[in-house]
Amino acid sequence: MNYYIKIHDKQIPVSEEIYKAYCKGERKERYFRESDIKNKTFFYDALDTEDLNGSDLIWDASAESVEETAERHLLLESLKKATQELSENERELICRLYVYGESLRSYARAKKMPVTTLQARHQKLLKKLRKKLEK
Repeated sequence: MNYYIKIHDKQIPVSEEIYKAYCKGERKERYFRESDIKNKTFFYDALDTEDLNGSDLIWDASAESVEETAERHLLLESLKKATQELSENERELICRLYVYGESLRSYARAKKMPVTTLQARHQKLLKKLRKKLEK
């Protein structure tokens, strides 16, 4: 028995295995469309054209805009430059607190210094960084 799949108005001969796989996929797609209609939901395939995938037209509210991405990139570059101007101890403090998420208390314990002293240094350091970033 010969099996054919219709592609662009042409009957293409295929093996039985390919024909069954194609029909199974086609039936599955039709099932999803029918259930979308029954449940009054919208399916993205309805927006597809030859040149465009319909899902590309759907706006993603959680996606970051180009402006936000560029601004974040510039801020990160400025922050990187500002942190390079800090002393080794200041960089270590920033890194331990903001990169590794260590608490002031545990960092103070590791450095064998009072938490209040470290808090004061931390506040001064943040002011210093803020000034550098505002330039």
